[in-house]
Amino acid sequence: MPYDLDWEPVGVYRRYHGQLTDLERRTSLAAIWRDRRFDDLRYAITDFLAVTTFEEHPAATEELAALNIAPLLSNTRLVLAAVAVDPQHLRYIERIKAAGFIGVPYEVFATLAEARRWVAERTGVDVGAQRPLASGAGG
Repeated sequence: MPYDLDWEPVGVYRRYHGQLTDLERRTSLAAIWRDRRFDDLRYAITDFLAVTTFEEHPAATEELAALNIAPLLSNTRLVLAAVAVDPQHLRYIERIKAAGFIGVPYEVFATLAEARRWVAERTGVDVGAQRPLASGAGG
């Protein structure tokens, strides 16, 4: 499984790594949406820095963006942050945002520290003390 979820007190840190496919991105999102903690989330941070191979098909990306509608309508307090520097990952995130289905704040940062700082500013939640997920851990 090329992702790990670290459930924090009022957030989730998702770290993608290795070979990442459209299906695995969808599976990781469903794992978050279906979790009983979803309604209490204030933030979700997705880290793409350890991805080595990235599969993306435009139709799958648009479908994934559309699948965000219901969860984000049920939790409008959520803010989303991504950590990415690879041009392919950045283009993917921009396509997700451009689809117009993400109705909550969603920003991209080059480092996890920058993402956590922005989340803290947007939510008033102290997320700076959270540790990055150790490789191989699951949630």
